Amino acid sequence: MDTKSFVNQLNQITETLLAMTPAQREVVHQSIQASQAEITVNELFQPMFEKLSQCPHCHSSHFKKWGKAFETQRYYCKNCHKTFNNRTKTPLANLHKCHLWEEYARCMELKLTLREAASICNINLKTAFLWRHRFLMAQSGKYPDKLSGIIEVDEFFLAYSEKGSKKLTEERVARKRGGDIDKRTKDGQVAILLSTDRSNHMIDGVLSADTASEIQSHLQPYINDNSVLCSDGAWAYVNIAKLTNCDHKRLISGRNRVIDKIYHIQTVNGAIAHFKGWVDGKMRGVATKYLLHYLAWFRESHSNLTSQQILQSAYG
Repeated sequence: MDTKSFVNQLNQITETLLAMTPAQREVVHQSIQASQAEITVNELFQPMFEKLSQCPHCHSSHFKKWGKAFETQRYYCKNCHKTFNNRTKTPLANLHKCHLWEEYARCMELKLTLREAASICNINLKTAFLWRHRFLMAQSGKYPDKLSGIIEVDEFFLAYSEKGSKKLTEERVARKRGGDIDKRTKDGQVAILLSTDRSNHMIDGVLSADTASEIQSHLQPYINDNSVLCSDGAWAYVNIAKLTNCDHKRLISGRNRVIDKIYHIQTVNGAIAHFKGWVDGKMRGVATKYLLHYLAWFRESHSNLTSQQILQSAYG
């Protein structure tokens, strides 16, 4: 087909698609996906394994193929004499029913609850819980990108939770989904840092204490020099701005919410409101020990990762 004919057909297809309703376009999208050859989990992970090209036990590069187990290639290390496959010592090791992983990752892409995901994938609720946290383990506290340009940052608090525990470690009465807690003090609350730039890169962290040193250790390494840091009036950010040579815009409550019509912290505050509404609403509260996992999931959703990209992120 020559270029002119291709362009004409492409324009006709585009006009037809634009004239369709959203539901009709979704049918076309599903038909295209169904016509594409499916990529197995092994095919998805194999390039990542070959890039490392080392034994996961001793990190030697001297290994050879050693048969297959359920269509998964195994290898034998000539150095430590152990066998392995492309998922050994990754968060996905020893998990079964890998043919359902992409469907489950699709459920995570849609941010479905455990019961919804378990029903769709026809798996046990405990399996759904295990897969959720294995899929999020590798990205917990891992930030491949740095923040640059106009950066917004703020902290927020969630009630300390031991959801799912049969016995509380603290001597207190159990609360339902965080329960009523005195928000005027920081007792019984967990501080969380969230920062984002205008390119949709996001950094987060669960602070052991809401102090300047904790904020600095979680934020400073991920800021590119000579950016613009927008924050509230907290003094912790003044020092961070100096150390990273950033222009600092302090949005002090009651004085100025927006500077020069572009510098504000409304984007990050909107993300915080979204996260809190999600974990306290649809997720019915989350245990504090899993907060980093849910923050990683929130970052993946914020970046609009596809189901295959979620699986690749889970690989590590």
